[in-house]
Amino acid sequence: QLEVIRRGIELWTNPGDAVLSPFAGIGSEGYVSLQMGRRFVGAELKRSYYEQAVRNLAAAATVDDRQPSLFPAA
Repeated sequence: QLEVIRRGIELWTNPGDAVLSPFAGIGSEGYVSLQMGRRFVGAELKRSYYEQAVRNLAAAATVDDRQPSLFPAA
């Protein structure tokens, strides 16, 4: 469903804006946000989702060099 997220980010944000996801899950909103030149802040309580989000966001950050990775390699 990344296209639905992409459309929402395109409609309601501008490049450089921050996107907040208080229930980040596996980081889908963050992944798309970083790809589209936005900043991202997310929160997730479930450890397994958080760990997957870290991997997904790190992958997005390496694709888009405009924002440095928030998750240094372990």
